[in-house]
Amino acid sequence: MHQAAGEAAITLRVALSMVSGVAGLAIVRRKLGLDYARQSAATALASGLLHANRDCLKVLATDGKMLRVSEHGAMLMEAESPEQLSGADWLAFWTGEDRTAAEKALAGAVSGKSTSFTGSCATTRGRTRWWNSTLTPVTGDDGAVSALLCASEDVTQQSELLKTLRERDELMHEMELHVRLVFYSYSSHFEHCHHVSAGVESVFGITPQELGNRPSAWLDLVVPEDLEPLLAEMNRVASEVAEGRVEYRIRRPDGCLRWIRSTAYPVCDGSANVVRIVGVSEDITLEQERLAALDHLAYTDGLTGLANRGALIRQMKTLCRQNVAFSLMFVDLDRFKVLNDTLGHTAADRLLQDIAKVIQGALAPDACVARLGGDEFAVIVRGESDKATLASLAQSLLNLFSSNVRKDHAAPFVTASIGISIFPEHGRNHEALLTSADIAMYAAKKGGRNGFRFADEASSDVLGDFELECSLPTALASNQFVLHFQGIHEPASLAVKGVEALVRWNHPARGLVGPGSFIPILEESGFIVEVGAWVVDAALAQLAVWQAAGRKELSMSVNVSARQLRDDSLVAIVDQALRKHRVPPRCLQIELTESALMENPSLAQATLMALKRLGVRIAIDDFGTGYSSLRYLADFSPDIVKIDRSFTATLGRDAGAASIVRGIIQMSHELGIKVTAEGVETNPQLHALRDAGCDYVQGFFLTKPMNAENLVQCESFVPLSAAGATSYCSH
Repeated sequence: MHQAAGEAAITLRVALSMVSGVAGLAIVRRKLGLDYARQSAATALASGLLHANRDCLKVLATDGKMLRVSEHGAMLMEAESPEQLSGADWLAFWTGEDRTAAEKALAGAVSGKSTSFTGSCATTRGRTRWWNSTLTPVTGDDGAVSALLCASEDVTQQSELLKTLRERDELMHEMELHVRLVFYSYSSHFEHCHHVSAGVESVFGITPQELGNRPSAWLDLVVPEDLEPLLAEMNRVASEVAEGRVEYRIRRPDGCLRWIRSTAYPVCDGSANVVRIVGVSEDITLEQERLAALDHLAYTDGLTGLANRGALIRQMKTLCRQNVAFSLMFVDLDRFKVLNDTLGHTAADRLLQDIAKVIQGALAPDACVARLGGDEFAVIVRGESDKATLASLAQSLLNLFSSNVRKDHAAPFVTASIGISIFPEHGRNHEALLTSADIAMYAAKKGGRNGFRFADEASSDVLGDFELECSLPTALASNQFVLHFQGIHEPASLAVKGVEALVRWNHPARGLVGPGSFIPILEESGFIVEVGAWVVDAALAQLAVWQAAGRKELSMSVNVSARQLRDDSLVAIVDQALRKHRVPPRCLQIELTESALMENPSLAQATLMALKRLGVRIAIDDFGTGYSSLRYLADFSPDIVKIDRSFTATLGRDAGAASIVRGIIQMSHELGIKVTAEGVETNPQLHALRDAGCDYVQGFFLTKPMNAENLVQCESFVPLSAAGATSYCSH
């Protein structure tokens, strides 16, 4: 009895020690072989252990048929009971490579070896599970294998986790290998490299092994001028325990220059000590190239390829901040607007491109040449403040402009005016230097063009004109321009038959400014077109008021400049104003000078014909002083010619002038053209013109230019007798 209990205890210990849950079943059977009762008890005990095991336990025949399955094993296989699986072919559950592995394990176990493999098979409900299976042979008394014990551990969760981790590792490896990023981990002061990703080869051109052997190998690639700020940032990250970022350039072993951005993050232990530094480095060469391209677009003039105003100002700010000696030349082409309108925009653009090349070719390579817009250029001359040297340079530029610049042979020569300011003599910041050079350039233009001036040579009247030019953009918007009117009289009755609109500038600081002070500025700046359109509209608005008050036949004369005549919108502006104010076109008279007409005769003729088709009358102003000829009177078909005041002034004391006046009047009448004499300032002049048959007279002797309210109070604004007249409305 004691012996049986001991054998049972041995059986129990062996059964309990089974790793697979059933490996000791054969031992149990052998230990209790002859004693059936003891054998049955041991078998029952082993069977209980088999069912208590948490693996899928099976007893297989040598051909793979399942003889018995544990309760828990049946549950893992999603069978209704162990009996459902009894007699089933164990190999049939496996497919593909897993079937091959199962067959190999079965054959090995049948040959007497313990075998194992890992594979996936479907449960009875078709769900795939992963198993670690161990097959143990069971031998009889004769030593032959009579059965197999199979213990399968469900490792589905572990397999899926391993698969996920493996896929993640593969993904990270692919990313590190192909993405231009370098992930790294260094010791706290960058002495040792714990890890560097495979991307280091594509970014830095060195292998992870090289960095492992020599952690500072990558620093040898940094361009010398970028090394110091890089090392400073690395030290800051370690000492301040703060995130760091730095951009620098490297020269790879293959000679290629690349931009790198490195970001570092210190990792601390529980005591706030830096234990390692991790981070990422990336190749930002393409980003830098895009930024350079954007910078080029932002700071380059699209027409000439020169620097633009923004680039010039940036350069000037840098030089001023560094307190470096330099000078600024402000170059403005003379009468470029005339050239632009004459040549056409395409040819004028090519001319500007040629000018840019001339300036660049004449200066040192380190000179900054910029186009500020339109026909304005600027030059920064580094390290030069000697006026004699600068004067020589400016004169050489002027000589090149007038002798070397040609475009389609359309312009005989090109001239420019140059203003020069010197740092810090004429200003300690870019605004002051630009303003000083601009004023000096303006002085050069006023001095006759095709010259240069230094900033300290600009006179007070030039400064005044410059201030006027700066005020122009706001003058029209704030209604600073006003109209004065001068009567045009019938010589016999001295009645006002028409009025001439004359623009004045009511400047907020300088008071009423005469046209001689600002009309040239309007012409040069191009504002004459906008101001001229306003004059036409305002003049016709006033004429409409007078006509509504009873002066139905009163006419209005408006002066048009050469610049306005070249503008395509002139005819439309006149037509729109006539329609807006419902003024009969015959009551509007457009006055043009001979020089304006002859600047581009074919264009002038086409524009005049278009105006005449509207019903507007045309007058040639200052007749007799320029290109006067019978042919051009026939070509332009004016309705009126206005004798220049220079002829009127000598009437009564110069017989030759009187003959010219009579000749103009007679010739005009024979062509069906009316005549107005300007500049009548004395009674003898008035009588001489009346005797010569002049149609209309105009001058200070009759009416001075005045506002509309004063003009209507003049006696001559209504028909009067000329008897005893001395001076009419001369206040």
